[in-house]
Amino acid sequence: MHNDTAMIAPEDVRPLHAVRDKRKLNSLASDMRKHGWRGRPLLVIQRQETYFAWTGSHRIAAAMKAGLEAVPCYVAQEDQLQGEVDADWGHVDDSERLKAISQTEDATAIRLMWLEGRD
Repeated sequence: MHNDTAMIAPEDVRPLHAVRDKRKLNSLASDMRKHGWRGRPLLVIQRQETYFAWTGSHRIAAAMKAGLEAVPCYVAQEDQLQGEVDADWGHVDDSERLKAISQTEDATAIRLMWLEGRD
C-alpha cells in the first residue's frame, strides 16, 4: 500500500461539486489570504494527470480565489477502493464515498473522509 501527501496546484484538482455556499467560500478565501492553507489536506485520487477530489470542494475554490499556488493533498490509491467510482468524475455519492474509503485499510484516507462529513 503506497500513499503520498503532495503539494498540488488547486487548479489541477477537479472538485466533487460546484461551490454551494458563497459565504463559506468567501470566509475560507479570506482566511487563506491571511494565513495560507490551514487544516487537513484534501483527499484525492489520481487518474493519469488529473486529480479528483473526494473532499474539499469549497476549500479548492477558496484556495484558487486566495491565489494559493499549491495545496496539500493526500493521494489515495484508487485501486484500493471497492465501491463503484464514476468513470467521468471519479466520485460516488457521499455515503458511497465514505463506505468505499472505509473498506480500504488506509487509516489516513478513512480519517480525512470521516472528518469531511463533520464540517
